[in-house]
Parts: sequence; structure tokens; C-alpha cells
Amino acid sequence: MNINFTEENMKELLLNISNQTKLLDLMYKGYLDYQNDKLVNQSSDCSQNKEIEEMKNITKRKDGRYVIRKTINGVRVSKYARTKEEAREILQLFKKNKIKVNKTKKVTNDYTLEEYSTMWLETYKKPFVNTKTYNEIKTYIAKIINALGKIKLKELKTQDIQTFLNTLPINRTKEKIGIYFKAILQKAVDTGVLRINAFNAVIKDKKLVCKNTAYTYAEQEQILKAINGTDIEHEILTYLMCGCRPNELPKKQNFDFENQLINIYGTKNENAKHRQVEMSEEFSQYIQKHLKTHEMQSELYVSRKFREICNSIGIKNPILYRLRHTFATNHFTLGTQPKIVQHWLGHSQISMTLDTYTDIDKTSSKEKIVKLYNSYYYIQK
Repeated sequence: MNINFTEENMKELLLNISNQTKLLDLMYKGYLDYQNDKLVNQSSDCSQNKEIEEMKNITKRKDGRYVIRKTINGVRVSKYARTKEEAREILQLFKKNKIKVNKTKKVTNDYTLEEYSTMWLETYKKPFVNTKTYNEIKTYIAKIINALGKIKLKELKTQDIQTFLNTLPINRTKEKIGIYFKAILQKAVDTGVLRINAFNAVIKDKKLVCKNTAYTYAEQEQILKAINGTDIEHEILTYLMCGCRPNELPKKQNFDFENQLINIYGTKNENAKHRQVEMSEEFSQYIQKHLKTHEMQSELYVSRKFREICNSIGIKNPILYRLRHTFATNHFTLGTQPKIVQHWLGHSQISMTLDTYTDIDKTSSKEKIVKLYNSYYYIQK
């Protein structure tokens, strides 16, 4: 059988084979792309599933913190973190059994008052307050523990609390003890350790009014004369010019001389975290000259020295906090807008600025304040 296979037939055959090869290459490339996409999607799904699995033990609170909860040896353990990354690190420590728990406890409501109070202090206070505040709270908690610490938390009765409180003198310390005692028991209720807060039925004293007052104009004259030339002169005048709390005394780096501002950083509330107080040109030059060669003294030293000086000249109740009240009162006398003073003081309510921190001194006047302080006070324009 003879088949005529010409040159044209050969060219056509080779062309068909070439086209089929290109098609096969395209199909194979498409197959490889599909496999790669599948691997990427699987990896993404695994990553998402891993994150979902992690977040089962991590909850974001309304205050922005994260709480990590795990049950270890029958004990429900909670830890707190400020960021998601920190929370994940703590969760990994849980999984690696590097979080220590009391293995002898089988249930979480078997605390004594001492055990729970100590845990409350370390978990819910220490990470979120400064050292001075922590030590102050610890002192109040110690009084509770000394009196009632051995009682099982679930067996604590309102009568026990009332009897203890009745032995205390009516003063600010008693009020603070009551505040923290109630907070401890409320946290136990919130976390399921207790059903009810026994403190809620306690009969409380009438609210104790501990009002610090501003130094009068005459007292300010005495104080300025007595501190002149001492090693706390600049610190006392800084308190008077910015109205900060005693523990917020600004350091050298907190003074912005270019913009004539004092940066105040506090922990009392959200409004106090960072605020700026304007300086007058006169005070800016005065304090800048001092800070070129000196650092600001510590609050502890200034407080002790200020008390000694005031006692020597007969000033009663010589505490630094009264300088904050004096700042507010002097600005009221100078005619500064109350909302501006509220911001400077870091108050959340204008009523606090006006009703608690501002006094009326009929012996004072704008002219007297300006002259007494050599125009150091910032005058609102």
C-alpha cells in the first residue's frame, strides 16, 4: 500500500506536534499554580485555626487588658496582660507548665481571707499602680489580715467585718480600709469565688470629710520668705506654678522651654496621664537657669524639708498637697478660666476643681499674687 507523504505533510505534522506540546506545557503550568494556591490556602487556614484556638483562652476586657484563663490541677488560674502579644506569651507559659499554682488547692473558693487578699493585692493592684500607692494599699490590707486573715473567705460574715471596723477610730485610715475591704470581696464575687459580698450589709460611718485647703495669702508670704535660698526653693515654686500632685513633680526633661510648657505625667486617672501646663516667660527663665546645673530633688526629700521649714515658722498642716490647692485658688484669683485649671490639675469633673480645690481668700487679689510671685504665674490672655 503506497502513501504519498509529501514535504508539506511533514511540515503540517510537525506544526501539530508543536501546538500540542505548547498546550501540554500550559496545562502543566496551570496544574502547578493550582497546587501552590492550595498550599497557601491550607497554610492560611492553619494560621487562622491556630489563632482561633489560642483566643479560646484569651479574652479582651472593657478596660483594654487581656485576661488569660486556664484550669491547672483543678485550680482556675487567671493572668492579665496589656497587649495581645503579651497574652500569647503567657498562654505559652501555661502550656509549658511554667506558671506556678498552688497544687494543694482543689477548689478556688477555699481561700482564707489572708490568702485571697494577698492574691488580690499582687494580681489586681501591683501591676497597675505606682510603688508608693502599692505600699500604701499594702499597709491597709495588713490591718485587715491581722484582724481577720485566718477566717475562710466563704465563712466570713458581715458581723465579723462590722466588729472589726467598730474597733477602728473614725479617720481617713478607717475609710480607706473599708474601701479596699469591699473591693477585695467584690472581686471574689465577680470571679465566682463568693456568691455575695458580705461587706454590702455593713453599717458605715458618715463620710469623713478630709479637705485640704489652700495656703492663705499671708501664709504664702511666710513660706516664700522661708524657702528663699534653700535647696527646695525651686521645687516648691514648681509645685505652685504647675499644680501637680506631690508624686508628679516634673523632672528636668519634662520642661519644654521652647514652647514654655511643663509636661506632667500622672497615674491617678485617664485625665492625669499626660497634661501640659503653660509657663510664664519669667518662670521659664527662672527654672531654666536652675536646671542648667541642678536636678530636681526627690518628693520625699522636698516633703520632709518643707515640713521642717513650715514648722519653724508656725505654719499648720504643712503638706505639699496644699500647694496644689493653692495653685487652683491663685488662678481663680488671677481670673483663669476654670476649664483650663481643670485640665492643668487633671480632674475629670469641673466640680472637683471648683468645689474641692478652689478656696476664696478675701485678703488676696490679682495684683498681690502677680507681685508676690514676680510674675511667675502664667496669665491667661
